Amino acid sequence: MDKAATGIMDNSLANNGKSRRKWKNFFIKPKYQMKYTWHQIAGGLVFFSVAAIMVLIKVGEIDDLMNQTKILDLSTQVQITRIYVEMVTIFMVVFASYIFYACMLMLVVSHRVSGPTIAIVATLEELIKGNYGFKRPLRNHDELGAIQHVLVELSENLKEKNEA
Repeated sequence: MDKAATGIMDNSLANNGKSRRKWKNFFIKPKYQMKYTWHQIAGGLVFFSVAAIMVLIKVGEIDDLMNQTKILDLSTQVQITRIYVEMVTIFMVVFASYIFYACMLMLVVSHRVSGPTIAIVATLEELIKGNYGFKRPLRNHDELGAIQHVLVELSENLKEKNEA
């Protein structure tokens, strides 16, 4: 095994194969990461709270039905089965809605990272071509804006030095 591969293994594994990575290392940009994490958590809580309330209402219906009848006849059993089917349907609809919400949130997050990445690459390509002074602005809330800002400054500095 070469030294680079050994170094990678040494950095990622220690003490019988356990990772030495600390939790704080996962938060490279905490403000950005936590903003979307809290959106995900809040969305999940809303969706599943609605589901829980709706299921509790259905369980209340079952309790009322059970209290009204002393003997469980066929019609009562059919009603109970119908309510259970409604509860399962509620959970499935809420789960599908949450998955849709999560996908839309991830689409927004990836859009806010992918868009600036494309702009940064375009800026670098223009610099390579010698097109100093090239500017490609980002949207206000895009991530990686700081990198693009520095690249624009670099581009302007190169343009000034090239003209001098």
